[in-house]
Amino acid sequence: MAEAMHDPALSPPKAQGAARTALRLLLVSPDEEVLQQLRPLRAGQGLELLHAAGAGAAESLVRQSRVELVLIDEAIGRQALVGLVERLRDQLFKDWLPIMVLGGSPELLHLLERRARGMVDYFLAKPLSTRAFRERLVAARRMVSLRRVCGSALDRVSEGVLIIDEHGTLRSFNRAAERLFGWSAEDVIGQNVSLLMPSRHAHKHARYVEDYLHSGLPRMIGTGRMETALRRDGSKFPMHLTVADISDETAIRFVGVIRDLSAELERAELQQMALHDSLTGLPNRSHAEQRVRREIETAAAGAPGFALLFVDLDRFKRINDSFGHATGDEVLRAAAQRLRHALSEADFVARLAGDEFLLLLPGVQNPGDARRVGDRIARRLAQPLLLQGQRLSISASIGVALYGPDGRTAEELLARADAAMYAHKRQLPP
Repeated sequence: MAEAMHDPALSPPKAQGAARTALRLLLVSPDEEVLQQLRPLRAGQGLELLHAAGAGAAESLVRQSRVELVLIDEAIGRQALVGLVERLRDQLFKDWLPIMVLGGSPELLHLLERRARGMVDYFLAKPLSTRAFRERLVAARRMVSLRRVCGSALDRVSEGVLIIDEHGTLRSFNRAAERLFGWSAEDVIGQNVSLLMPSRHAHKHARYVEDYLHSGLPRMIGTGRMETALRRDGSKFPMHLTVADISDETAIRFVGVIRDLSAELERAELQQMALHDSLTGLPNRSHAEQRVRREIETAAAGAPGFALLFVDLDRFKRINDSFGHATGDEVLRAAAQRLRHALSEADFVARLAGDEFLLLLPGVQNPGDARRVGDRIARRLAQPLLLQGQRLSISASIGVALYGPDGRTAEELLARADAAMYAHKRQLPP
């Protein structure tokens, strides 16, 4: 039968001076003498003592209380002791909980070796020596203190941190993970990690772990990647997941660190919207001006110059008037695609407004080279378009400005390219 957790007879007397958090020890023993031996040690050793006479009551206390150390008496029965140790480790997922055993008969040691190898941290001979208990308690307290520090640190980080075993079973879940997923640690510990993933992603994660355990070749282990996560309410969010192997000779464990990418992706989307044209997907005027100024700074620092090409579609108003604005929009999208495909990755193309486009060609410093690019662009744009059953032909007027000879500021270069474009347009037949 379990005694009350807050029985004054089992709690340490209040010490004078700085407060020290009591270590909560659960004694599992039917032997009243052992309990009486430990009671006088409470004040000097800073213990809060819980007591259970058998394995069932002990499990209940572990589930209900913040037990930090367990001392199990062989007197509860060898099978019951080994079963309790197994359940603490494998069903209650108390990897961090120091377990001491009072006793150590050859039969018990053989049974532990066979069924619960490596699960017991310390053995104490019976009858209990208070001196030996104090010595073991010092070592156990270090483990508990480290656990407290690590737990406190993990609960203060902004990233979700969780630990799973080789089967994908969740064994640890920090407060940030609780906030991210909407589950409490109590709800998910013991569940499979697939609970936190949309079904179409869950099977992939299980395969990654299985392949890693069999081949040792990491696909996801030790690397970071973007995944989709599933909250308790069924909503999804993008996350950056990093998984590390923290296994040792006693157990296979993986730690996952999760960062919610929702805010970052939202900022990136807003930036994309602010700097790109919604119709064509090309950079807009604001983006183009920023790029031109950056290129000017680079060239002024000694890098090769560049050319600007101002492209304006000819007679575009007639297309809108004759076929409607929807067809006009299709023409602009087609022109944007042709411009993008006609340039190299190093080149830059933007839609300034209406049917006006700007091309920036890094490293192009010769007027002849710039004109040859312009001629190629004009030929590409002049290829007939088939839109909604209509065969359309378009042409473009193109003006060129070179950094240096035609100006050294964005305003000068844009004005010079614009003027050159209009000079070409004035030569068109009516």
